[in-house]
Amino acid sequence: MDLLKTHISDLQAQLKALKALSNKTQKVLFYPSGMIIGEKIFRTDGSEGNFEVSQAACSRSAGLLASPRNSEENSALQQIAERQNKRPFLGINDRLTEGTFMYLSGEAIRYTNWSTREPNDSGGEKDCVEVYSDGKWNDKSCEKNCLIMCEY
Repeated sequence: MDLLKTHISDLQAQLKALKALSNKTQKVLFYPSGMIIGEKIFRTDGSEGNFEVSQAACSRSAGLLASPRNSEENSALQQIAERQNKRPFLGINDRLTEGTFMYLSGEAIRYTNWSTREPNDSGGEKDCVEVYSDGKWNDKSCEKNCLIMCEY
Protein backbone atom coordinates (compact mmCIF):
# COMPACT_ATOMS: atom_id res chain seq x y z
CA MET A 1 0.00 0.00 0.00
CA ASP A 2 2.83 2.43 0.84
CA LEU A 3 4.47 1.71 -2.53
CA LEU A 4 1.21 2.51 -4.32
CA LYS A 5 0.92 5.80 -2.41
CA THR A 6 4.48 6.70 -3.41
CA HIS A 7 3.73 5.96 -7.09
CA ILE A 8 0.56 8.05 -6.97
CA SER A 9 2.45 10.91 -5.38
CA ASP A 10 5.15 10.69 -8.07
CA LEU A 11 2.52 10.67 -10.82
CA GLN A 12 0.80 13.71 -9.31
CA ALA A 13 4.10 15.61 -9.28
CA GLN A 14 4.77 14.64 -12.90
CA LEU A 15 1.27 15.71 -13.92
CA LYS A 16 1.74 19.06 -12.20
CA ALA A 17 5.06 19.60 -14.04
CA LEU A 18 3.44 18.67 -17.37
CA LYS A 19 0.58 21.11 -16.79
CA ALA A 20 3.05 23.90 -16.02
CA LEU A 21 5.03 23.12 -19.16
CA SER A 22 1.84 23.01 -21.22
CA ASN A 23 0.77 26.41 -19.89
CA LYS A 24 4.17 27.91 -20.74
CA THR A 25 4.12 26.36 -24.21
CA GLN A 26 0.64 27.71 -24.88
CA LYS A 27 1.76 31.21 -23.96
CA VAL A 28 4.60 31.02 -26.48
CA LEU A 29 2.26 29.66 -29.16
CA PHE A 30 -0.22 32.45 -28.54
CA TYR A 31 2.56 35.04 -28.55
CA PRO A 32 4.95 34.06 -31.35
CA SER A 33 7.31 36.84 -30.33
CA GLY A 34 8.57 34.70 -27.48
CA MET A 35 11.41 32.43 -26.54
CA ILE A 36 11.99 29.68 -23.98
CA ILE A 37 15.34 29.82 -22.16
CA GLY A 38 15.79 27.21 -19.45
CA GLU A 39 12.77 27.42 -17.17
CA LYS A 40 11.74 30.89 -18.36
CA ILE A 41 9.56 32.06 -21.19
CA PHE A 42 10.05 35.59 -22.50
CA ARG A 43 7.35 37.10 -24.69
CA THR A 44 5.91 40.31 -26.05
CA ASP A 45 2.85 41.20 -28.06
CA GLY A 46 4.64 44.23 -29.51
CA SER A 47 2.83 46.81 -27.38
CA GLU A 48 4.58 49.62 -25.54
CA GLY A 49 4.08 51.46 -22.29
CA ASN A 50 5.85 53.33 -19.54
CA PHE A 51 7.32 51.32 -16.67
CA GLU A 52 4.11 51.24 -14.61
CA VAL A 53 1.96 50.27 -17.61
CA SER A 54 4.48 47.61 -18.61
CA GLN A 55 4.61 46.15 -15.12
CA ALA A 56 0.79 46.07 -14.91
CA ALA A 57 0.47 44.42 -18.36
CA CYS A 58 2.83 41.62 -17.35
CA SER A 59 1.06 41.18 -14.03
CA ARG A 60 -2.34 40.88 -15.76
CA SER A 61 -1.01 37.94 -17.78
CA ALA A 62 0.45 36.28 -14.65
CA GLY A 63 4.01 37.29 -15.54
CA LEU A 64 6.68 39.76 -14.52
CA LEU A 65 8.70 42.30 -16.45
CA ALA A 66 11.60 40.44 -18.05
CA SER A 67 14.63 40.30 -15.77
CA PRO A 68 17.65 38.52 -17.25
CA ARG A 69 19.75 36.63 -14.72
CA ASN A 70 22.50 35.61 -17.16
CA SER A 71 23.90 36.28 -20.63
CA GLU A 72 21.74 33.59 -22.27
CA GLU A 73 18.54 35.19 -21.00
CA ASN A 74 19.80 38.64 -21.93
CA SER A 75 20.59 37.41 -25.44
CA ALA A 76 17.05 36.05 -25.80
CA LEU A 77 15.60 39.44 -24.81
CA GLN A 78 17.90 41.18 -27.25
CA GLN A 79 16.84 38.87 -30.10
CA ILE A 80 13.13 39.38 -29.42
CA ALA A 81 13.60 43.15 -29.14
CA GLU A 82 15.60 43.20 -32.37
CA ARG A 83 12.76 41.41 -34.22
CA GLN A 84 10.33 44.00 -32.83
CA ASN A 85 12.72 46.88 -33.60
CA LYS A 86 11.94 48.29 -30.14
CA ARG A 87 13.75 48.55 -26.80
CA PRO A 88 12.15 46.76 -23.84
CA PHE A 89 12.10 47.73 -20.20
CA LEU A 90 13.67 45.28 -17.77
CA GLY A 91 12.23 44.45 -14.35
CA ILE A 92 15.16 46.30 -12.79
CA ASN A 93 15.36 49.82 -11.33
CA ASP A 94 17.07 52.01 -8.76
CA ARG A 95 13.97 53.82 -7.51
CA LEU A 96 14.59 52.87 -3.89
CA THR A 97 18.26 53.92 -3.72
CA GLU A 98 19.86 55.92 -6.53
CA GLY A 99 22.65 53.94 -8.13
CA THR A 100 21.64 50.62 -6.56
CA PHE A 101 19.77 48.66 -9.21
CA MET A 102 17.57 45.83 -7.99
CA TYR A 103 15.03 43.37 -9.34
CA LEU A 104 11.37 44.16 -8.61
CA SER A 105 11.50 41.59 -5.80
CA GLY A 106 14.04 43.81 -4.02
CA GLU A 107 16.85 41.34 -4.72
CA ALA A 108 20.18 42.89 -5.76
CA ILE A 109 21.13 42.20 -9.36
CA ARG A 110 24.13 39.93 -9.87
CA TYR A 111 24.24 39.86 -13.66
CA THR A 112 24.58 43.14 -15.59
CA ASN A 113 25.23 44.11 -19.18
CA TRP A 114 25.57 47.89 -19.03
CA SER A 115 26.55 49.82 -22.12
CA THR A 116 29.76 51.86 -21.88
CA ARG A 117 29.41 54.74 -19.38
CA GLU A 118 26.07 53.41 -18.13
CA PRO A 119 24.24 53.75 -15.89
CA ASN A 120 24.82 57.48 -15.79
CA ASP A 121 21.51 59.02 -14.65
CA SER A 122 22.13 61.70 -17.30
CA GLY A 123 19.63 64.49 -16.75
CA GLY A 124 18.36 62.81 -13.58
CA GLU A 125 15.23 60.73 -13.12
CA LYS A 126 16.61 57.74 -15.05
CA ASP A 127 15.64 54.99 -12.64
CA CYS A 128 14.55 52.22 -15.05
CA VAL A 129 16.52 50.04 -17.47
CA GLU A 130 16.06 49.37 -21.18
CA VAL A 131 17.86 46.98 -23.53
CA TYR A 132 19.55 48.34 -26.64
CA SER A 133 19.46 46.39 -29.91
CA ASP A 134 22.97 45.08 -29.17
CA GLY A 135 21.81 43.64 -25.82
CA LYS A 136 23.54 46.30 -23.74
CA TRP A 137 21.62 48.09 -20.97
CA ASN A 138 20.87 51.77 -20.53
CA ASP A 139 19.26 53.60 -17.63
CA LYS A 140 16.12 55.39 -18.82
CA SER A 141 13.27 57.47 -17.46
CA CYS A 142 10.48 55.26 -16.19
CA GLU A 143 7.97 57.67 -17.75
CA LYS A 144 9.15 56.98 -21.33
CA ASN A 145 7.54 54.22 -23.37
CA CYS A 146 9.34 50.96 -24.13
CA LEU A 147 8.42 47.56 -25.50
CA ILE A 148 6.53 45.48 -22.95
CA MET A 149 8.49 42.24 -22.46
CA CYS A 150 7.25 39.73 -19.88
CA GLU A 151 8.69 36.58 -18.38
CA TYR A 152 6.87 33.52 -17.10
